[in-house]
Amino acid sequence: MTLSSPSSDAQLALFAPYCGGLRREQSLRHALEQLPLGQFDGERVRIGSQPHRYLLTWSPANAPLQTCRCELRFHEQGDQLYPFECPAHQLLDWLMQVVEAGRQDLPDSFWQWLLLEQIEEDGSP
Repeated sequence: MTLSSPSSDAQLALFAPYCGGLRREQSLRHALEQLPLGQFDGERVRIGSQPHRYLLTWSPANAPLQTCRCELRFHEQGDQLYPFECPAHQLLDWLMQVVEAGRQDLPDSFWQWLLLEQIEEDGSP
């Protein structure tokens, strides 16, 4: 027996307490539509230079506390991947911030979290 994915209203009810409640309902609905796609194409703006184009991919998730296995790949770096894990609600919150900011880039909080996670795991400054 296989279980199907929860309906959009059920997912909204599951994730809302972790993602700002219903005050962010529209961006939450949009991000929930993006979650099963498993990828986000983005561009990180650099002052005085071409932007960094990247692809973020993740494993499927149906519950807020489910762990998503993610990989970040910068197009200029080809085969180099940056793997990490995070709870589904955290990934969803970053996707919601993309919607709210109206640009095709993950929020600064994602990049700060990613850098701090990598430093802690590697033990390097």
